[in-house]
Amino acid sequence: MKWIKKYWYKILNIALIVFVLIYSITVAFKKVHEYKMYEEQEIEIEMYTIWHIETFEGGGKARINYLKSIARSIEKSNAGVLFVIRAIDADKLASELTFDTPDIISFGYGVGKTILPILKSQDTAYDIRDELIESGSFNRNLYALPYIMSGYAMFTHSAESTEFHCGQTNFTKPEIIYNTLNLSPIETEAQYDAYKDFVYNKNVKLLGTGRDLYRVNNLNNIGRANAQITPIDTYTDLIQYIGTTKNDSITKKYLNAIFSMENQQALVDYSLFSSLYIKIYQNGIYSDMEDAIMSASIPRVFE
Repeated sequence: MKWIKKYWYKILNIALIVFVLIYSITVAFKKVHEYKMYEEQEIEIEMYTIWHIETFEGGGKARINYLKSIARSIEKSNAGVLFVIRAIDADKLASELTFDTPDIISFGYGVGKTILPILKSQDTAYDIRDELIESGSFNRNLYALPYIMSGYAMFTHSAESTEFHCGQTNFTKPEIIYNTLNLSPIETEAQYDAYKDFVYNKNVKLLGTGRDLYRVNNLNNIGRANAQITPIDTYTDLIQYIGTTKNDSITKKYLNAIFSMENQQALVDYSLFSSLYIKIYQNGIYSDMEDAIMSASIPRVFE
């Protein structure tokens, strides 16, 4: 046993090395096991689909961006929840519904009858104006919540403007306004074409939308136009509604976010208007348009 006494320190070093190796391997296996346990406990994904159907020109990109911003905020505060937002052509809506049904749907005037059969009734009206609640109801049940508004305005270059233009869609009814004013458009044209005719022909009157308000007001501000803008306070069907095909905690959170005071006031950033009992513009032409919209009659979206 003399060799043990002679080499005891080497034996001790070898033993320490073996111990360290065994300990390291044990710890490593434990970490791998814990990692696998963590992997097995992955968050379950809940996917929600939102369809956005536009039936009028006037902030289309702004409206869908508004929906996306709210979706992202809910995703951040609800782990595993994801929203997929699709823009659906209004003319293709019926055929799309034969293959799929969204969880949440945003739509405008003119497609209400197509959507009504899939909508769930809503049990709250938030702080939406009463006449707007009426417009989203059917058989005394509330199915569609108006969350964004726009309106019509008359644009003129001068008192001598003669030709009258008004953009048409397959869904909205600006003729209700120009018939009241005893005016007849010189031709049937798309909304953007009517705007271009107004901009390039200095002897034109235009019955335009909130999108035209944005465009023409910007031209006035940079000195490229000197148009008079008169908001129409008698009628508007330029309203975006939202409904759900199922009522659960997430769709409820989404609606709560849509109608929060913060998000409705943020419509200023999109040059759009709120459906609540609030004023989000304090002065200028947008404040005038807001006042006109609040006075305008509203059709029922399911008619």
